[in-house]
Amino acid sequence: MKRNFDLIRSILRDVEEIAPNDYLNSFVFEGADQMTIDAHAMLLVEAGFLDGKMLPISSGRSPYRITGLTWEGHDFLDAMKDDNLWAKAKKTVINPVGGVAFSVLKDWLLAEAKTRLGL
Repeated sequence: MKRNFDLIRSILRDVEEIAPNDYLNSFVFEGADQMTIDAHAMLLVEAGFLDGKMLPISSGRSPYRITGLTWEGHDFLDAMKDDNLWAKAKKTVINPVGGVAFSVLKDWLLAEAKTRLGL
């Protein structure tokens, strides 16, 4: 499976909307099957971007329970929220190499945001 950064962005945005003391255990993303969506959510937990836990898999049950974003998850989402900046990141960083490390993408997004702010 190849990471889908649009799916990752969508999951992070959904999780940001979770009310305190609530959780998500499913996501919807057009063009992606549930196994791919679940795998991306689990990757985000493992990478430390989402607070959550993996659950024992049983028939008809989601393999995770997501309770929120971590500090790192908030930073990454904040860096990728602007639609114009996100489009530029995909064109400049993600698409030319066919993928990129989270840290490289985040660093690039933060540098671009600083440039726009004149910092």
